[in-house]
Amino acid sequence: MFELDIEMLKEQGLQLVDTAKKTAQDLADRGKNQLDLINQQARLSKAQRQLGALVYSLHKAGEENQPLVDKYIEAIAEVEKAIEEIKANMSPEEYMEAEAQAEEEVVMPEEEGEIEEEPVQLRGETKICPVCKAEVDGDALFCNHCGAQL
Repeated sequence: MFELDIEMLKEQGLQLVDTAKKTAQDLADRGKNQLDLINQQARLSKAQRQLGALVYSLHKAGEENQPLVDKYIEAIAEVEKAIEEIKANMSPEEYMEAEAQAEEEVVMPEEEGEIEEEPVQLRGETKICPVCKAEVDGDALFCNHCGAQL
């Protein structure tokens, strides 16, 4: 007759569950690191575009607002630091995978020299500055009217 060792089967089952749990956690951590990196890179790109738009609008208006420009530069430096911290916690394979995924999401202009237009902003994608009560872009880092950090 065939005898089952219930305790041995139970122990092997628990080992398999632990292994599966560890593998799932490792995959989740890798995915989180990659998602964090991609999100921070998107924040960096947005902040850089906002800084460029600010500098251009100030220049066009013949104005200067160095404190506001400095705030944007500081915010960009913070995002760059966060990106470096995330990269330091990633394996080279994770980093390459995240970079490849980010490249797939980038839409290149059809012709060289063509400037890609900003997407049309939908209603509800703005917020109100708590200091001057001006309406600003929903993902702006600073108010473009008074310079307050949002």
